Amino acid sequence: MAQPDFFIDIDGVLCDGPNLINGGPESLSFLRSQNSRFLLVTNTTRMSASDIQYKLNDIGYKISSEEIFPVSQATVEYVNSRYSHAHCFLIGDENLDSLFRSHGHTVTRSDEPVDLVIIGHVQWAHFGEIDIARRLVEAGAEPVAMHKDPTWPDGGITRIGLGPIVAALQSAIARKITLIGKPETTFFETALARAGYPRSNTIMIGDSPQTDIAGAAGAGLRTLQVRTGNGVSSSLNGCDWILDSIADLPQWYRSNFNR
Repeated sequence: MAQPDFFIDIDGVLCDGPNLINGGPESLSFLRSQNSRFLLVTNTTRMSASDIQYKLNDIGYKISSEEIFPVSQATVEYVNSRYSHAHCFLIGDENLDSLFRSHGHTVTRSDEPVDLVIIGHVQWAHFGEIDIARRLVEAGAEPVAMHKDPTWPDGGITRIGLGPIVAALQSAIARKITLIGKPETTFFETALARAGYPRSNTIMIGDSPQTDIAGAAGAGLRTLQVRTGNGVSSSLNGCDWILDSIADLPQWYRSNFNR
């Protein structure tokens, strides 16, 4: 079997909030030594690829921004494909404003006519934003959510994710919200095209049974779940491999591919 390529989740796999998950840097270095390519695919919306790069390198990794594909980038590429210049009402951290503006779109956080309502994660969302978003969608704006993860791991604390915000808006509008990130098949298709990896040779490493594992399996990828982050207490039947941690990756790799 050819040396595999990997999609690797970040939160819950390589780090837990600000904390390093032991063995992560060594495992990525091992993949490099085996000439196995990898792309970090993440539903993180609150940081740009360069911000994620800085965070990971600060805790011990050696990652380039080209090796990171965040859902925020996938979302702006979706908008680019449909609008030459879009006026967007944005829910999310301020770093998203600069991302969309850098691609020629305008951003507002006010109640005014827009082309799209875009929902990214913000730690303390409020219903005033959802109230404005509902009215804008009813007036014709396209609703787009970066993902709908129910929770995310943050330094030993499980926090509410973007999912409840998306659910609150969806409960108040008739139009279906477009979802961009994992577990959507389109996200994995976009990542495959971006990286140039063959589907049959790509393995998704993740912690979340539904977001990472079921999503990747639905896109035709092989899957490896780690029991850290959201994978501590749950696993998915049909996952190809399960490891306790990313630290176990080199031994697993040698057993399966160095024969």
